[in-house]
Amino acid sequence: MIFYNRNGSIVSESVVQYNYLNNETQIQFLNNQLDRVLTDILNDTRNLVNISQVFRSNVSFNRLTLQPPLITSIADLKPLVNCFQFANYTAEISDGVWRCAGPCKTNPDYCHQHGYCLNDIYKGPVCSCYQNSLEQYHGPRCEFVNRGPGFYGALFGSLAVVLLIIIIITIFVVRRRHKRRWKINQIDTLPFEEDFFDFSNRRNRNFGFQSTYNPKRF
Repeated sequence: MIFYNRNGSIVSESVVQYNYLNNETQIQFLNNQLDRVLTDILNDTRNLVNISQVFRSNVSFNRLTLQPPLITSIADLKPLVNCFQFANYTAEISDGVWRCAGPCKTNPDYCHQHGYCLNDIYKGPVCSCYQNSLEQYHGPRCEFVNRGPGFYGALFGSLAVVLLIIIIITIFVVRRRHKRRWKINQIDTLPFEEDFFDFSNRRNRNFGFQSTYNPKRF
């Protein structure tokens, strides 16, 4: 930034250096908006009065020159990001900011969905495996499983219910068949009177035939 007094001589030539923050919004502001903002500030009469008081001379602003930016986006800061001090951490951009992401975030299936993944900055990812009455997972990455007592209880309980249903159905079928046989045997042993099928002439009774039985007709 170059300032002149009223006689045209240079009063001050200042060089300002800005450090880029780990933020995409701030980087774009420094690259694209800073020159306009500074120009508006230095062209403000009130600000020039304050500067003139500092130099004890009437000062006017001449021009503002910005060098081409070395950092065009936050991606250019990657060589400056260091995550090696954390075990298995990697650098990634999240919400416009470089962050050291732990392995649990970069590999969501590290514990095979069977446990909590915890980032240990010294040891790396550690799995806290799920355990309940049905299933108990174990192993460095919860890759093994043992059946809990609740599983076998549910299994044998289900088998017992199925077996009970089969027994009930079997008893019902057997009783039904036995009852049917009993009815058939009861019909076969009915105490019919001896003359129930006697079609001999008893006072010319007609049992539904058109005429009385006469053997001579045959």
